Amino acid sequence: MKRGTQLTSILLVFICLSLALLTAWQIWFSHERALHELNVANLNLAQALDNYSEGVIRQSELVLVDLAERLEQEGKGRAHLERLQKVVREQSRVLKLASTIIIYDAKGDRLLVSRGDINARPNASDRAFFIHHRDNPSTEIFIGPTIKSRLAHEWVFTVSRRLNDADGKFSGVVAITLSVEHFLHLFGSLDLGKQGTMSLSSSDGTLLFRQPFREQDVGLDWSNSTIFQTLRQHNQATTVQISRIDGIERMYALRRNSKLPLITVVALGRDEALTAWRRDARLFTTVILILLFAVGLIGQRLLVDVRRRSRAERQLLSAREELLDANARLEILASQDALTGLANRRSFDQTLEAEIRRAQRQGSDLTLMLLDIDLFKHYNDHYGHLAGDACLRSVANLLKRCMRRPGDLAARYGGEELAVILPNTSDEGAESIALAFMASLKQSDLPHENSPFQRITVSIGLASLQPDTQDSATIAERLIEAADQALYRAKANGRNRLESTVRQSSADR
Repeated sequence: MKRGTQLTSILLVFICLSLALLTAWQIWFSHERALHELNVANLNLAQALDNYSEGVIRQSELVLVDLAERLEQEGKGRAHLERLQKVVREQSRVLKLASTIIIYDAKGDRLLVSRGDINARPNASDRAFFIHHRDNPSTEIFIGPTIKSRLAHEWVFTVSRRLNDADGKFSGVVAITLSVEHFLHLFGSLDLGKQGTMSLSSSDGTLLFRQPFREQDVGLDWSNSTIFQTLRQHNQATTVQISRIDGIERMYALRRNSKLPLITVVALGRDEALTAWRRDARLFTTVILILLFAVGLIGQRLLVDVRRRSRAERQLLSAREELLDANARLEILASQDALTGLANRRSFDQTLEAEIRRAQRQGSDLTLMLLDIDLFKHYNDHYGHLAGDACLRSVANLLKRCMRRPGDLAARYGGEELAVILPNTSDEGAESIALAFMASLKQSDLPHENSPFQRITVSIGLASLQPDTQDSATIAERLIEAADQALYRAKANGRNRLESTVRQSSADR
């Protein structure tokens, strides 16, 4: 009995230490996972804002090039300027973010303005964009620093282009001022919490604007920061730093535009961002402490009464079974995409490798189908991301209903791209499934005003092969590459169509 008591005491100590260590590990792991997920979300948001800013600048560039060609070919005569006045007013109306379109002569005097006080004659010869074009023979666009407009009396930054005369000499500047207020309205609509910030800077580290906006922050130079030096080697980076502006520790995601001299920064207050993690950690710790107390109480009774010890052992076994059931449920959730309900990328990769090995053993065909929702970015831009998520779920549900066999797997491959693994399925069978899905999608008639088809459509690429004895990972890469090439052809040939590769052995390449 004494030996049994000692063994029981050792077991109790072991259980308590194990639970304590498990708790510590779980809290640390969830902390690291929360930081990783926040960094990924920040980088994704920074990329989205970077793409938006690039689109606005490129749109402005097209207007500037058109106006520059008109002025350099037709001159700056009064009659021509009067005609251009109507053109720039219309272009200023179409460019939602454009505050003003202005044309200056070689002295910096205004020749034409799209809106505002047309009688005002401010001179721009002291402005950075004018000096840049006057001293630089390049006709590339220039993104100037943020300034207070002398016409609209609001904060703007300029996108400008040099004008040359017939001899190639400087003859003026055509510029578009982009309203900081409009950018702030967009940035402010994104909820990053009370301590979150977003900003746009030039590539030399000069701040164009920051949300929340403060006039004293305009033109701030942060090029001497450590993270800025990292951006010299990489297009994007993440870091945790204390802000020099307000002293708040934030998680920063920075992205340098690969085509324009712009840097987009998204930051979350670190303490604020980890609020949910701390709440969950406290809850988990409380539960574990309660469990430890229960184990101790049960252990004490085990030392007194063998019957109670047996009953406590049964309770522990029951708890173990519940934990295994919970782990099994978590494993199912880990293999499923939260938005669409389809299998996620991890499950897709594992299933594809398993089916390749099965096909190798049985000598059967294996077909992969890659689907991409046509012009889905335009859909998001027009209807919003919430509607885009709903659309993606609807397409995924239609795809699941078209799966005929339990062994077929539909997965979210990435973004708006879906994938279907069809074991023991020939080209004809896979094409039949793909066409049935396209017909079902057509019948559902999901509206898409920015599509030439006026509804949601998909492009599909099919690839089929009969695996040989090569490495399954190599076969998987080749099968995915073949399906991806077929999908690319479907897009290149007009979208809303199916393309497939000729069935081949995996050794054909």
